Amino acid sequence: MFWLRWKRPSLVNPDAVNLPAGPDFGACIAASHRDFPKLAEGLLLIDKVPAMTSFGVVARIRKQTGVARVGHAGTLDPFATGILVVGVGKTYTRQLESIQKLPKTYVVRMVLGIETDTLDRDGKVLRQDVGAVGLAITADQVAAVLPQFVGELDQIPPIFSAKKVDGKKNYERARAGEVVVPKASQVHVYSIEMHDFVPGEYPLATLEIACGKGTYIRSIVRDVAAALGTVGYAKDLIRTVVGEWQLADCLAGEKWG
Repeated sequence: MFWLRWKRPSLVNPDAVNLPAGPDFGACIAASHRDFPKLAEGLLLIDKVPAMTSFGVVARIRKQTGVARVGHAGTLDPFATGILVVGVGKTYTRQLESIQKLPKTYVVRMVLGIETDTLDRDGKVLRQDVGAVGLAITADQVAAVLPQFVGELDQIPPIFSAKKVDGKKNYERARAGEVVVPKASQVHVYSIEMHDFVPGEYPLATLEIACGKGTYIRSIVRDVAAALGTVGYAKDLIRTVVGEWQLADCLAGEKWG
C-alpha cells in the first residue's frame, strides 16, 4: 500500500472541524477500543481493509459484539482503506448523522489515460488513451487544473455509487443493467494538493483532498482527468482524517477483523 506524509489542510473552516455536541468522544473511543469486542455501547474508529465493504465491517462488528444496533458514519468504497467511524448501541448510532458532517481528508492515487466503469481499479476498462498520453501530460499541467476543483462544486456522482433513486442504490441499478443518469449535487472541497507524479504511458498522480460530506473522490479523479483532456480512475484511496481523528487513532484490521 502506498503512503504519504499527512498535514492538516490549511483551508478547512476551523468551525467545521468541531465534533458534534454529545458524549466525550475522545474518552469514549479510548474506552471502546479497550473494551472491544466485549463492547455494549460506544464508538469505534476502524481502519478498513481493502475488498471489504463498509456494510461488511458493520456486520462483523455486530456479530463480534452481539449488539444489533450498529452503523457507520460514511461509506468507504470496497477498494478503499482508512477511517470508518462505527457507532455501537443506541446512544452512539444517534451521533452518526452529525459525525458524517465532519470534514474528511483522502489520499488518492489516480491513473491517467484509462477509464473504468466504476472509476476505480475494480471496474471494467471502458477506454484507454494509448500513445501520447504520457508525453502530453506533465506534473505542472496537473497542478494547474487543481484549483478549479476547490470550493463549492456541482458534482456528478459515479454511476456506481450508493446514491439512491426511488429507494434503490445507483450501483444496484447499474449492475442490473439499468441506465443510470446521476444527478449533480453540491459538495465542498476545502483543498486539493498533488504530492507525487510519475510520468509514463499512463501517468500516476497522487492527490490529497480535504472535503465535506457527500464528496466523491472518484468523481474528482474523473473530472481532473477530463480537464486534462483524458480519462482516469482511482487506483488507491485512503481516508486519512475524519474531523480531528487520524489513522493513528484507529483499530487496525488485525485487532478487529
